[in-house]
Amino acid sequence: MSPTVPGQGTKDGRVVVASRSGATGGTTNWDDVSIPISTLKGVLSSAYEAVTASRMRVFAGHDHVLTHRRTTQESAILYPVFLVPDPGARKGTGLRARIMLGKNPRLKPGQWEEPPYLCAVVLPNSESSRTSLYDNRGRLYSGAVKQKDRWRRRGTDEQDVTARLSRLRAATPHLSRITFTMQEERFYQTKRLIVASINGERFCGATKRGSKTNGRSYTGYVVRLTPEGSDPLIDTKHNEFIFFDNDQNRTYREVSERVLAGLVEVIHSYLENIRTLKRQEARRHEAGAPDESKTRRSDAPNTWLIHSILDTSHGGPGLSADREAIEQYLRRLAAADPGVPLFASIDSTGTITGLSLSQVGRRVSSGARTPAELAEADGITPARGYAEASLADRMWGFVADTKDEGQDQGAAVRGRITIHPITPALQPEGENWLRLPEGDSTGWILPTLASPKPSTGVPYLHGKNGRTPPEKTTRSETYAGDQRLIRKVYPSHRLQIDKPIESIPNVKPLTGSPGPSETAVGSYLAPGAAFTTTISFEGLTRQELAVLVWLLTPERLVPDGERRTGRSPVVGYHRLGFGKPLGLGMVEIRATAVIVHSGVELAKTYRDLEGCLGLTAPSETAVPELLKDLPADFERSLAVRAFVRSAYGWGDDSLVQYPDADCPATDDEISPITTWFKNREENRVKHKTNPQKYPLDNRYNLPGLADPPAK
Repeated sequence: MSPTVPGQGTKDGRVVVASRSGATGGTTNWDDVSIPISTLKGVLSSAYEAVTASRMRVFAGHDHVLTHRRTTQESAILYPVFLVPDPGARKGTGLRARIMLGKNPRLKPGQWEEPPYLCAVVLPNSESSRTSLYDNRGRLYSGAVKQKDRWRRRGTDEQDVTARLSRLRAATPHLSRITFTMQEERFYQTKRLIVASINGERFCGATKRGSKTNGRSYTGYVVRLTPEGSDPLIDTKHNEFIFFDNDQNRTYREVSERVLAGLVEVIHSYLENIRTLKRQEARRHEAGAPDESKTRRSDAPNTWLIHSILDTSHGGPGLSADREAIEQYLRRLAAADPGVPLFASIDSTGTITGLSLSQVGRRVSSGARTPAELAEADGITPARGYAEASLADRMWGFVADTKDEGQDQGAAVRGRITIHPITPALQPEGENWLRLPEGDSTGWILPTLASPKPSTGVPYLHGKNGRTPPEKTTRSETYAGDQRLIRKVYPSHRLQIDKPIESIPNVKPLTGSPGPSETAVGSYLAPGAAFTTTISFEGLTRQELAVLVWLLTPERLVPDGERRTGRSPVVGYHRLGFGKPLGLGMVEIRATAVIVHSGVELAKTYRDLEGCLGLTAPSETAVPELLKDLPADFERSLAVRAFVRSAYGWGDDSLVQYPDADCPATDDEISPITTWFKNREENRVKHKTNPQKYPLDNRYNLPGLADPPAK
């Protein structure tokens, strides 16, 4: 019904229609076209799993909390801390956090959300820092992000500024203990502190003229998130920090098992990201593709802690470190004075709810559950044995994720469904169902397809009432205990019916091999392409067979409200193959004949010697007759209504593809899809802090997952 690629990958990075004869570059003629049996089985088994609310048969690797990046708005309320041993602990993690409150008094419950001062002292590390530099002659330079807003003393040049910054860095190595003075200035609704002198030498100050330096000296520790000699972690990072406290405000808080596990998970996610990037770069190198990429590189600058872990020459566990090795390394660093510098989120009672490596970095939400925990609570984790098998497990088969106790392998059940080879139908004269590139073209470049990212939260969850989480939900509020998991939904995109792949906005012809960040299709099946197959089954109950036949009846995959609109065709579609985020892969799968032999009937033919299976003339069973055996209120259930809505889509005038997937990427962004989710999160976070000033932007609303039940 739409362009479809049920295909295979080529060595040069394209996706092509699979070949029945096994040609490595894909098929080039209609008679050789193949839809892999495993592809169709995956489509139907996933659909059956969805409508019967069965256990998820594939769920590996989701037993840890998900991490996501904090927005700049959320970073303003973090506290600098040192992770240190807890000498008095008799249970728990044996670790605590020394909260470096800076100039703030000791805080009481209710005061933690709005301290009078930002705790950490600003230590400039760039010409773009909104601070001033001083030398023995007085003020040398005032910095700013924009060149036009910067000021230099007459007779000085950029080299003088660079040299003074270098001298400042040399005087303040990471984790060094220093004596300093500071200035303060207004910073939004609070005040921030800027270092003035270090160990008696004047270096810095506020940009505002007339700012007075507090004559009192303080003692603190330099914390440089950027490793020595590295480029800035991000373009907007212009400062480092001094953490300090005093005898009057010294405060310690327990680090719970959950908080420590979250910190380990954050570090592990950084390492896993580097490992993934290295694998991608290796594949690009093997394919002879250029190294250019808009995405972060595996050798890009990391925070000092990740850099330390990767540095095996100085005792780091290395890139292959697992979670246990990460925790052991953290404990070793915490035992050395002054501890591990981190940033903590703290609730109104003064309890630490999370630890991060940097302010605008990855974090774990304080109340987040692992996907596995949510799945367990909802009874949809994969079966560990036949006694736990769900409807989909028993029909399609399963292999348990974990081995049985005392066994060499996990429990396994063979399915009762067999799909026979899928063969292309006779192509009518004048039709061209297999589309290949023409001329010098080797295919088509599609808008970038983002891989599924469960850390985005909302698209993978719904409430217990079946609705999507409220639009004001931020990522930090996802994967909560009162939410339920859903399977990632790729709805039918009815705008693509009967259109060629070239009709997708921003599709471009490909010449040669695709670039490392390009998504390319080398051939596809055009709308109208037809195939036939036979699905054999055995040992099904009447209800199980009825649900399978229901899935193969396109007229039933339509929401009740859409049936009354009079639109044509009023049928729903399954999604198959590559390109689902762009609305591709709509296929109509229809049972054209159903032949049922009951055990009683077969026994009678053998007993009376009237025939046997394969010799007895088959008699078809009418589909409406079979559908009478559907479970009671089957089509009114939430699971079925959600599936039907995704199978039908949201109408001809609704874009149901990935947000902004039809927009070209600008020079300064990885993907418009990534930008869309980033902007959505920032809008929701701002709305949370000030609903009147920042209303919810409806451009970032997500569609509902299910229609209300028919009356």
